[in-house]
Amino acid sequence: MHVPPPQIETATEPLNRTLGLWDVVAIGINGVIGTGIFLLPGSVAAMMGPAALLTYLISALLCTLVVLCFAEVGSRFRGTGGPMLYARSAFGELPGFLVGWFIWVTRITAWGALANGMVSAATALWPAAHDYRVAIIVGLISALAAINIAGVSMGARVTSFFTAAKLLPIAFFIAIGLFHIRRDLFTPFAPLGFTDLAPTTLVILWAFVGFEVLTVPAGEMRNPRRSVPRALVITMLTVSVVYLLIWAVCTGTLPTLAGSENPVAESARQFLGPRGGALIAFGILLSVLGINAGNALVAPRALYALAHEGYLPRKIAWIHPERKTPVVSIILTSGAALALALTGSYVELAVVSVVARFAQYIPTCIAVLYFRAKRPDEPPGFRVKGGAVVPVLAVVLCVWLLVESEPRRLFWGLAGLVAGLLIYGIMRLLRGRALADPS
Repeated sequence: MHVPPPQIETATEPLNRTLGLWDVVAIGINGVIGTGIFLLPGSVAAMMGPAALLTYLISALLCTLVVLCFAEVGSRFRGTGGPMLYARSAFGELPGFLVGWFIWVTRITAWGALANGMVSAATALWPAAHDYRVAIIVGLISALAAINIAGVSMGARVTSFFTAAKLLPIAFFIAIGLFHIRRDLFTPFAPLGFTDLAPTTLVILWAFVGFEVLTVPAGEMRNPRRSVPRALVITMLTVSVVYLLIWAVCTGTLPTLAGSENPVAESARQFLGPRGGALIAFGILLSVLGINAGNALVAPRALYALAHEGYLPRKIAWIHPERKTPVVSIILTSGAALALALTGSYVELAVVSVVARFAQYIPTCIAVLYFRAKRPDEPPGFRVKGGAVVPVLAVVLCVWLLVESEPRRLFWGLAGLVAGLLIYGIMRLLRGRALADPS
């Protein structure tokens, strides 16, 4: 029996369209600037020395190519779901579901990892934080869930606040640190050569990913076809400039950068003293709070989109009649993230999150070519120049990163794929039975 596929997209979603351009930019910046840029410069410096600059540039290039693809495809849609809607419209029901499934897996595993990161960040200012790990994680996730149940505007305001709050100490660190850079610390430029260029790029790439979160709540944006491409470009430009400046200050002020576990705070102590280091540690704490708030806003919308499109029971997409928020999706997502946070570690959960992102990037890049060929009479609000060069190069580089990934990362990606296929099969069977027996 033929089972009708879920609806591709509706223009009348029951969500409030209250998010403006700068709300979306705040979500994007929060989705990218988290813990990676504060903790990874020491690791990549140990692998390549000052030549690690190349890995920052390559990562920025890779993500910019993918961002441009997201910007073009995203400018065609108004509904909640982001890459899931793109894949569903271009390639059909099953690819659409799998992309949407991996979006949600990415978000809950990232949130679980970052909740643990919150404990680690708090330890720098409060050494006893690890003793209260469970209480901190439960309190953090519960509070953010309650805020987002109250309304998307409140969730966006919290996200915007933490975005501004964490950028202030970063700006202070850069503005003062640039005047204390020592040129001699940049030589020799490549003491270990360039043989580790690919694996080092994979390490620092973790700090650049996450921009895709801003495409998911399109159903709550006032003008998503205009806001999504603009916010993507603004986000990536901001992140790239900030990261390169942080690298320059860390490399030029911290002689012991290679192998440092907290390089930004240690660098700040070099030219700001102990109080400066404490200030930056507080900035890192705000950064982790901010990215947790961003995940709390976006992750439930990914689950809502799956249910709204008919891939999961419709009750999961229930909207509060007054607050217009996806309450069931928020509760289920928060519960899943809480379970992962309490049973997993930062590194374990981050591994799953990283691998799952490629299931969003590659189909979205290919969708650029599909929509251009199949829907020439429906021009996007934003179009990438250069013909097929950008999407093709983006796909090639994404595949290269997958090939360079450790086998265990691919294993977790495969496990997520199998779980998604099982859920899809069960839901398709249930829909078929409902059609066969409408009573």
